Amino acid sequence: MGQSNWKMVIIRKTLIVLLGSIFIAGLGTVLFLNAFYSSHLPGAPDKEAGRIYQMNANRFTVYGTKQEFQRLSVAEKWLPFAGICGLIAGVLNFKYRDFSPPGSKPDLRRHA
Repeated sequence: MGQSNWKMVIIRKTLIVLLGSIFIAGLGTVLFLNAFYSSHLPGAPDKEAGRIYQMNANRFTVYGTKQEFQRLSVAEKWLPFAGICGLIAGVLNFKYRDFSPPGSKPDLRRHA
């Protein structure tokens, strides 16, 4: 019984870390692209440089290349999935308390 419980804890911790990492990576990507594009891309179209695709980055209208536009678009489309992963990781950790500060877990051995 003890060994199977230990394996389940390892599986849960791995799942929580994986889902949390997806959330952090997705959110970080969108935040980074918005900050970078808003400070580095022009506010007016530049046909010579190929920056003709309008996008909103950090509340600014900027113009980028097709690749830059697609990069931000894909990152923003995946953000809800990343958010769901983060929510699931949070719920799992709240339920099982696999990652909690020392002393915050109830000591089940006392009640047994």
